Amino acid sequence: MDTRLTELVGRLLPSLDAAFPTELVDVLAGFLTECTGAEGVELMLADYDLEVLVQVRHDEPAASAQSVPVSGSDAGRAFTTQATVAVPDGDTTVVYLPVSLRAERLGVLQARLPYSVPADTLEGLQQAATVVAYVVFAASRFTDMYEQARRRKRVALDAEMQWNLLPIRAFTAPQFEVAGQLMPAYDVGGDSFDYSVETDALNLTVTDAMGHGVGASLLDALAVAALRNGRRAALDLAEQVQQAHRALHSQFAGAQFVVALVARVELETGRAAVVNAGHPAGYRLRHGRLSRIDLRPQLPLGLFAQTTYYKQRFTLRPGDRLFFASDGVTEAGPRGAEPFGEKRLQGVLLATARQPPHEAVRQVLRTVSAYQQGAFRDDATALCLDWRSRADHGP
Repeated sequence: MDTRLTELVGRLLPSLDAAFPTELVDVLAGFLTECTGAEGVELMLADYDLEVLVQVRHDEPAASAQSVPVSGSDAGRAFTTQATVAVPDGDTTVVYLPVSLRAERLGVLQARLPYSVPADTLEGLQQAATVVAYVVFAASRFTDMYEQARRRKRVALDAEMQWNLLPIRAFTAPQFEVAGQLMPAYDVGGDSFDYSVETDALNLTVTDAMGHGVGASLLDALAVAALRNGRRAALDLAEQVQQAHRALHSQFAGAQFVVALVARVELETGRAAVVNAGHPAGYRLRHGRLSRIDLRPQLPLGLFAQTTYYKQRFTLRPGDRLFFASDGVTEAGPRGAEPFGEKRLQGVLLATARQPPHEAVRQVLRTVSAYQQGAFRDDATALCLDWRSRADHGP
């Protein structure tokens, strides 16, 4: 057994890269067995709802794969806290390691070792889990096996389209951490979020297309593509939104529309420019106090041809949290009952204030789902940004 695993991880990436896409777990298990004597090596990926961790196996259908709940399990604790969990079990130790791309939580790597695990082996295992995250993410371009493992039931066509629009659900950097999520995960159409990191700025977008189903997904796909096209052409923020508006109006002549909130935050200063095309403005949490962000709404994209969009501005301070949600969050609720509403949302935002964005988003949408008590009547999207730049540049 060689416990100098950190020196050997460099061998793992070429081995995984050369492996057949569906056999990555087998190659990983063989590597860890050789280097550490590990037994029972398993890769578990989180489902779309972030509620269960599903075992990935190439030799059995995803529908029959074993799973463990995120809440109340050792594997789930590693997933939610993003920290390694080592559980003594007689003469062995079961180690659960988060498999993540920065803040994007993909799942958990489980390994049973026949000894008390020393610190250098734990460090090596953590490095191996990071390598696995990047390789699995890339392998998903070649095979559907990892995508299928995340699905607890069949995904509707509109949901398939929406998920294909999204960036990875979370990202962290020295200046900020951002996370987003859609609900219901398996049957959505029309809501989405987007972000892009540049050398000097963070771009954020939340959109909600008119209607439901495939038609709304097509409408939202056009809006997102137009906004990305303008952003990638380095257009001014207002012109990006103007371009998306023109694209929608030219296709639908005002008969269909998309509400959107598009923002650009300077990484050095925390200054934000925002165009609000009819989207709920969102909340800011500062020093434990929650308040609405002061953003005047303009008309939705694609509605009236002569609409001109303009930027509004505010500045983020270190420690600020921004939270944006579509109206599907506040309007959720059982038929005939009071909707979830702003007050309940405010209560959940305060209750999750100390949790990282990825967990805060998960808990908010779990609470909304529990209150809903049945199928969602509308999509629900949440996007959370924590700002932690070291410089304070005033109000």
